[in-house]
Amino acid sequence: MFDKIIVSLKEASHNVRFVDQIVAQTITHSLNFNFNFNLNLLIRCSSPTNSILLYIRFPSIPPDHFTYPPLLKACSRLSSLSLAKQFHNHILKRGLLSHIYVHNSLIHFYTSVARFDHARLLFDTMPHRDIATWNSLMPAYKTWPQTMLFFTSLMRDGCVRPDHITLLILLSACTQLQYGTLIHACAIKLAFVSIQNVTNALINMYSKFKLMDAASILFYDLASRKDVVSYTVLINGYVDMGFIDLAAHIFHQILHKDIVSWNLMIHAYIKAKRPKDALQLFNRMDVMPDQNTMVSLLAASATLSDLNYGRSLHVFINRNNVNQDVHLKTALIDMYFKCASVEEALVTFYKMERKDVVTWTAVIGGLSTHGYGKEALSLFNRMEEQGIHPNEATFISVLTGCSHSGLVKEGCLLFRRMAEVYKLQPNIEHFGCLIDALSRAGLLHEADEFIELLRMDERLTAYKILLSACINYSEFDVGKKVANQITDLSCETNILVSNLYAVAGQWTKVAKTRRSMKMKRLNVGKQAGVSSV
Repeated sequence: MFDKIIVSLKEASHNVRFVDQIVAQTITHSLNFNFNFNLNLLIRCSSPTNSILLYIRFPSIPPDHFTYPPLLKACSRLSSLSLAKQFHNHILKRGLLSHIYVHNSLIHFYTSVARFDHARLLFDTMPHRDIATWNSLMPAYKTWPQTMLFFTSLMRDGCVRPDHITLLILLSACTQLQYGTLIHACAIKLAFVSIQNVTNALINMYSKFKLMDAASILFYDLASRKDVVSYTVLINGYVDMGFIDLAAHIFHQILHKDIVSWNLMIHAYIKAKRPKDALQLFNRMDVMPDQNTMVSLLAASATLSDLNYGRSLHVFINRNNVNQDVHLKTALIDMYFKCASVEEALVTFYKMERKDVVTWTAVIGGLSTHGYGKEALSLFNRMEEQGIHPNEATFISVLTGCSHSGLVKEGCLLFRRMAEVYKLQPNIEHFGCLIDALSRAGLLHEADEFIELLRMDERLTAYKILLSACINYSEFDVGKKVANQITDLSCETNILVSNLYAVAGQWTKVAKTRRSMKMKRLNVGKQAGVSSV
């Protein structure tokens, strides 16, 4: 009976509950209980905690050199350094460190949890190393020069020969084309280009460096050996270069599309500002969408301001038990705000059990956009009370709310808190929000002082905001100073300068400004639907 179970489990993947039941039956009925096999089985089926519990439950079974590698893999999945150190001690006490399989597993674990010093010490103290040893440590090097130097040491060592895993690690880390082509040559010399994963990695490498001709040659050389990964990496390369239609052409050639390829193409349409194409592609989807699919589709609904479609997506998510992680919930909130359904956005927000800074920022920004500046500021304060630190985007959102709602004093205090409390460096967007708030409130001299803090190349937008305010408030003195600063800038700005002189009744200067614009062959007419601010 147990032999049949073994064959079944090796031939197919199973869910964790099923595997746990099988393991329990083998233990309960003593069906030729194979301890190490069950440990590996639980790891394979993404049940790392149960594999460790199984080890604890049977202390009488003497572990061997096949026992600890799956346990260390479980620790890696759980990111549990303390537990791995206990297993490390068990390995030392039982004298199992001399087995290269165990030694390599320890190096791999410490590399996976970014404990380079531990991994390197184990590597340096090994009397004999195989290629798995080198491959286990190589990902620990965070920069390409360090990785390449370590690979050079491997080649000089001469005792082991790199395998295709070595080349995959190098290709994933490669940041310079010249080394990428050398790795390609090495793959040809060692006859690794016939391995599917290596060719896919080479296609990805050339795509990363925007050499799509080289990537396409490798892709089409695969002929019938292409898999969905081959298509996906090539599509991603074309998407990154903005060739969306070409990417779509490749996408439609895939016979058996997986969720990753569908999500990639849908997101590509969103990235290219083609939300209708994204929604049409979703209607042709023949696999169950996941939370990443829904995030892209909600972004499409938000772009189109299609509230009904967004609501239907929300219903679909609930009915099909799509995993509603914090990113999906935040996308729902963003969609409702952009579709002007503030109430539904807030209901979604308050129902969330876990919120991160992106979620809070989305709600604060949504309230600010719709003119609820006081509510946005109140929510910002509540976020701080809950111990969540705002980021640069959060401050832009809340400062926008202060600007739109005339909360000048509060905006100034927030600007100061940003620098003094959170040690965040204000950028042009933060200054722009505060300058806009001061300008809207008629505090034009104060706004001008803030603009003086900006670099020269950042002042144009701020000056346009201030110049418009000067026209609205008929403040000619400040306006004249601003006009003198930006006389030689864009046509749109010169139109604002001309309008300022018109408000002041200085028609001679109005005519002079218009003549100057005509001489520069600039289009005097402002583009329809485009605001100066």
